[in-house]
Amino acid sequence: MAAADAALLGQGHEAITAIVTLASSCPAGGDPRWDATLAELGVEGLAADARARHLREGPGQRCGALLLELRWALDAAVAPLCKHMDEPWQLTNAVDQAVRDYVGAVRPVVTTASIFANALAGAASSPAAMVGSADASAECCRCCGAPRQDRSDLSCRYCGQTS
Repeated sequence: MAAADAALLGQGHEAITAIVTLASSCPAGGDPRWDATLAELGVEGLAADARARHLREGPGQRCGALLLELRWALDAAVAPLCKHMDEPWQLTNAVDQAVRDYVGAVRPVVTTASIFANALAGAASSPAAMVGSADASAECCRCCGAPRQDRSDLSCRYCGQTS
């Protein structure tokens, strides 16, 4: 890797860390600091009603900015750096990994305090889930776990991950 690529990769990692740290510190759906960061990056955030819908229907978040807006912010931050790199895939892979890590950090904690929570926690590893049938199963995003309403749609409407 060229020295220039290493420097740009370092800048990209710093930007990713700063954006994810801010997004993680926000209440669920974001706050004015998050909106200001989106504006600085030239990203138009979702409207308030769309944010509320994503929180209600999406993969679930106990805190933090929306996954989709995080993806947009990270893409906007690294895109100018990627243009000048010989191996831009390193930064795009870092963005993908940051989004996956963020999903794990903001996802609601499932406890076994109730029988229903215990049933949900064990459902993924049950024999019925492993066998399944095409008409009884749902296509889920591999990144955030949100259901996909249309199998032909290649990107997740909640986190932006493309399959």
